[in-house]
Amino acid sequence: MKSLARRAADSWLRLTLLCSGAAALAWFLIRVIPKPSRATYPCQRAAFPVASAFVIWLTGSFAGISAGQWLRRKGVLLAGVAATVVVVVWSVTTLPGLGKAASTPAIDPARYNWTPEATNQPIGVAKGIHPGRVVWTRDPAATKWAGNWKEKSDQWWLDQNTDQSRVDAMLSATIQKLTNAGSDEQAWDALFRYYNRTAKNLSDRGYHPGEVVAVKINLNNSSANKADNQTDATPQMVLAMVRQLVNMAHVAQGDILVYDARRPMHPYILTKVWSEFKDVRFVQERAPVAAQPKNPAYGDYHGLEAANWVEGVAYSNGKYDQARYIPKQVMDATYLVNLALLKCHSYPYNYMENGDQGQTALTMIGKSHFGSIRGTAELHAAINTDQEATKKGSYSPMVDLVAAPNLGAKTVLYVLDGLYCGRKWRSYPLHFPNPPFNNRVTPYENTDWPACVLASQDPVALDSVGLDIMYSQSKNNNEPSIGNKPRILIREFADDYLHEMALADNPPSGTAYTQGGKRLTSLGVHEHWDSDATMRYSRNLDPVHGKGIELIYLPPAEPNNRSVAAANAGK
Repeated sequence: MKSLARRAADSWLRLTLLCSGAAALAWFLIRVIPKPSRATYPCQRAAFPVASAFVIWLTGSFAGISAGQWLRRKGVLLAGVAATVVVVVWSVTTLPGLGKAASTPAIDPARYNWTPEATNQPIGVAKGIHPGRVVWTRDPAATKWAGNWKEKSDQWWLDQNTDQSRVDAMLSATIQKLTNAGSDEQAWDALFRYYNRTAKNLSDRGYHPGEVVAVKINLNNSSANKADNQTDATPQMVLAMVRQLVNMAHVAQGDILVYDARRPMHPYILTKVWSEFKDVRFVQERAPVAAQPKNPAYGDYHGLEAANWVEGVAYSNGKYDQARYIPKQVMDATYLVNLALLKCHSYPYNYMENGDQGQTALTMIGKSHFGSIRGTAELHAAINTDQEATKKGSYSPMVDLVAAPNLGAKTVLYVLDGLYCGRKWRSYPLHFPNPPFNNRVTPYENTDWPACVLASQDPVALDSVGLDIMYSQSKNNNEPSIGNKPRILIREFADDYLHEMALADNPPSGTAYTQGGKRLTSLGVHEHWDSDATMRYSRNLDPVHGKGIELIYLPPAEPNNRSVAAANAGK
């Protein structure tokens, strides 16, 4: 009986090991073959030894069958011992090689050499109280981080490194100039009234108490116990926005919902906001964990919620499954503020950062709602220029996300947080060496940062300006330690999604973009400025007849501020 029991246990053990090995091999192949850089991911590093052991065991088993009865019975054990030794050696020698290969992939330089096709040739229909207006405010004194990027006790996002009062002032000036209002209260009233009039056909209706305002932030590199210096939404900018909504727009704390549904909420954001506004709600991907700070007013996780997924988005190409789900909390909101980052999404070299190169050119307004859906990975191929977006004029799911009635179509204000910018999805803060920033780039450990914020009522115009800024900073910005390669690179087809948005009624891809059973019309206006030196768009050049973007730059030396057109005319 003991022998039978032992044989049964051995059989179950072998079956378990067999299934585990087969699953690890399948997972490794499915994930790594389409994108070899995934071999460096922690999950693939864990799966690799198990998968390798399974392959070696399988090979040994077949060899044992042909070698005779003794090998059939004993060879499994020998193969397992051999597999352990081989896998350990192979893991030590091979995996670092995989990481190295992923760090510097064979990239055609032309694929990271995007340039604007034409300047001052707007397409689409400008949106906003002042159509196509983008306001860009800068204050270098707002950002004081010393740049010690490996340091985990002096991060850029601490109050000692980012001046809250200056961030508040920048956001206030930006919103007022966007609407030409005399106060923050008047500015918010104008924003809500414009939205209700144009999106809901509700004439002369402002914000009503009880209506929920969701604030979408970008936390791509956040964790429950975040201590690194990789870029995420700036806590000071998030608090500045909450202060605006509570104190100026008169939204009740409990009717404000700050969220990124794909990541844990940044601990310092929770601490900052809850210390002042205890009833503001936060939504993250999963339920709170012990590493996250509790709401000090309640002593528990009051106000920190897991996303309650419901079907809320449809895609015009008729694809996707999990990507159709959004948080019910966001679906139930009346309005939305899209507080995204001024940031690229792709960079082909692992200079400082690790991880894959990314899928597309930019992480700004258009891509922000990848953090609003459950099945984000389902959309990656559609924006990846190595996969489905291999030619100009491809379908973009970003159009559907920005126009979705339950999501992007609720937006009253679009903002780009440019205090600390990045070169790709996983990035440390980046210096901008060219005008108007003129940051020092070497040594990296210095206190010069972009220190800016941009806002618009037109999502296409805002991302167009953001792209022009990032492109301008890719020039004359080489890093000797990585073969004199640029510190910023703009991936091919960078503005394709902006063409799709601007011409959503007749896009280059030929897609019949539809939301709520209706064909989409233009989502905004797209164009490129005349030059990096003058930064003028069509409405700057011709305020009366211009049909494109109007850029108003508020430099720190001009507290009363003037439009770029007026400044360049010497008025």
